[in-house]
Amino acid sequence: MLQLRRYPTWQPINQYNLSMLKQITAQQVIDRIKAKCGTTWKDTTTDVFNTGSPDAVVTGIATSFTPSIEVLKKAVAAGKNMIITQQPAYYLETAAYLKNDQAYLYKSDYIAKNNLILWRFFDNWNNLPIDGQLKGLAKALGWDKYHPAGYAKENKYFKLPPATLHDMVIDFKKKLNIPAIRVIGDPNTKITKAALSHGMFKLAELQEFLRDPEVNLIVIAEAIEWEACEYFRDILTWKGHNKAMILIGREASEDPGYGEVAAWLKPIITEVPVTWIPANEPFWIPA
Repeated sequence: MLQLRRYPTWQPINQYNLSMLKQITAQQVIDRIKAKCGTTWKDTTTDVFNTGSPDAVVTGIATSFTPSIEVLKKAVAAGKNMIITQQPAYYLETAAYLKNDQAYLYKSDYIAKNNLILWRFFDNWNNLPIDGQLKGLAKALGWDKYHPAGYAKENKYFKLPPATLHDMVIDFKKKLNIPAIRVIGDPNTKITKAALSHGMFKLAELQEFLRDPEVNLIVIAEAIEWEACEYFRDILTWKGHNKAMILIGREASEDPGYGEVAAWLKPIITEVPVTWIPANEPFWIPA
């Protein structure tokens, strides 16, 4: 009778079956990313290794909005030692003054003990002609069928089936799994066309969206409240526009885009598994 070889379920993947994988180093992963980016690639101080050796062998890749300790633990449990994220390893682009901070020490110790490789993919992901962050968010909302093909950066508009603002907010909370959501506008506003933004939202972008008279919903991640939000509220008070704004938060808006990063990587990194690990919404609201 054929005997199947069994591995102990408690051992990390790199301790018992690394030899079964086709080996690839972290630097080779980055070289392939550079090649796929092609002429849009630019060397920056952002898209660099935050931790780990470029020569280390990769056992698996996880992508995420941010390398929170929760994300890192999930990556370790899944046998993935390379994490590619939008945000830096230690909260700021330079963590020099955090060297004696307890949160920093705990996180850096965990990273070191598990030999984790953290590489940030921000500038060059955003330099691509296709807005992967917009695409990821639209797919998470189920709006991809309402957007012209291509996801070019200049086209952030979606013609939607008519729905009230109230119903749209309920749908957002469900699809993005976010309990904390902020809204400006009358709940009964009829929504038919939306402009979708991710990341930091500035006044100039709001003014651009408002130039389209058909846009009656503006979805943003985060904003300087006394700037874009107050401007929008004053426009509603002054002109009585039947428009609305939904603030979903930076993490909720950006995280799905790193699911797109994982999908983008899979055709060029075939030696090891590539998986998106959502960072998830950090906020909650009282019942």
